Amino acid sequence: MAILSEDPRYPAFVDRYSGDLTRFVIEVLGSSPSHQQIEMYDSVSPFGSRTSISSGHGTGKTYGFGAICAWHLLCFVGSNTYLHAPKLKTLQEGVWQELSKIKTALSKGPFKWLAQHFIVEAERVYVRKAKMEWFITTRVAKQGNPEALAGTHNRFLLWVVDEASGVPDENFGTIGGALTDERNRMVIASQPTRTAGFFRETQTTLSTEQGGPWNAMTFNSEESPLVSDTFILNKLLEYGGRDSPEYQIKVMGLFPEYSDKYLLSRSQIERRIGVAPVIANTEPYGNLLVIDVAAGVYRDKTVCTHMRVSGSGDRLDAQPRRIDVLDIPVFDNTLDWDEIAGRVRDIALHISNVTVLVDVGGQGVQFAKKLRKLNVPNVIDVNWGKRCFLTRNKERFINLRAQCSVHAAEAVKDGRITFIDKYKKHLVDQGSRIPFFFGDKGEWHIMSKQDMLKDENIPSPDLWDTICMAFLEDAHYIMDEASGLTLADDRVKSARADAEDEFADA
Repeated sequence: MAILSEDPRYPAFVDRYSGDLTRFVIEVLGSSPSHQQIEMYDSVSPFGSRTSISSGHGTGKTYGFGAICAWHLLCFVGSNTYLHAPKLKTLQEGVWQELSKIKTALSKGPFKWLAQHFIVEAERVYVRKAKMEWFITTRVAKQGNPEALAGTHNRFLLWVVDEASGVPDENFGTIGGALTDERNRMVIASQPTRTAGFFRETQTTLSTEQGGPWNAMTFNSEESPLVSDTFILNKLLEYGGRDSPEYQIKVMGLFPEYSDKYLLSRSQIERRIGVAPVIANTEPYGNLLVIDVAAGVYRDKTVCTHMRVSGSGDRLDAQPRRIDVLDIPVFDNTLDWDEIAGRVRDIALHISNVTVLVDVGGQGVQFAKKLRKLNVPNVIDVNWGKRCFLTRNKERFINLRAQCSVHAAEAVKDGRITFIDKYKKHLVDQGSRIPFFFGDKGEWHIMSKQDMLKDENIPSPDLWDTICMAFLEDAHYIMDEASGLTLADDRVKSARADAEDEFADA
């Protein structure tokens, strides 16, 4: 078999498709692109193009990247295409899978003869008989090592960068240094998770609208025919509406309009203090004692908070978690754990079917052991630095701390939580100063306690942490023996009355 460039059909193929990426996608790959994808393809087609895409969920950007790579490989002899992202896994699970599907589409389409030249391997896609000269491959670089991306000069060179908002600026400097030929192209895309950096600049100061070289476009999921109305409605509910920074990033493809850098404001918390309980005595509920242990470093108090709890999950669930804070029986800066453990035991033994959650970070693990030695029932270790277990939470949150902190904030906003006025100042001060930011994939991060103290002069939010831990995805509870009894009694009385009426009529 001859190399692709020697096939007599190849010159006509190149003449028809090398300058028209959209035509290639439709006629060669058999795809029907959306208007957003066509905008991307038309932007990439010219020699020397620079294309920047800020994208929400599900707009077809990943398939589009695969199509662009296949076009560049098949239409330009000896071309080199490099894929880059913060993590290799991103490329393997995204664009590489699309390239495999494209191989299949080629073999079934009107250009079957191309498929035999399109070789897909684990780390390289290439033209048969030209593996080292005519290819698509990946390049990643560890933080602080942009030199790993150097040495990619070629007349037909394409760089494709995914999750560009999370790529260090110095990496873009190295990549840009390789684009020395006027035919070289570059296309980058990302959810707009960072309000600074090179990706942000390609959307603003370096855009063609402001005299720069980058054709900046926004793929709003609301406007994509590939995204269902049901999906949009679910995300409106899940993320908290169009004003939510998470919705703006992940759906609208917009850099978020932060009104503040904290999860909650003082007034939002104050509105939930001293109001009517959200859990009635007549419905099923459980009890949690949540304990944050003083460690003498970032925590200066041991806090134990007693909460009545009902439901599970977040605002998307049929029965989202609701909480009434009933008491804060321990708020102590002593490091005498024996004394505090004894007090917790006395409290726990007087609460029906209580579940005790203990933050076992730092010294908390030793405190949990003390509680078990004192025969405190249902002691559960909490390590909220771990990844979430539920898939939908894994996609939204970097770890359990972020998950429960955001879900607690959502409960405040939705009116699913109440507070007593005990230690009100500490509650409001702490809850209104929880700094957050978004990671490379748009996942929530809560600033570490070390950075809170160092960068913001914010001490550890001991009391607020106990509130948040009650919203952990695995913070289960046991039904209080007295819960729902009034409702059950009423149902029995009602049924008995109905039966007596029925027999009286007989």
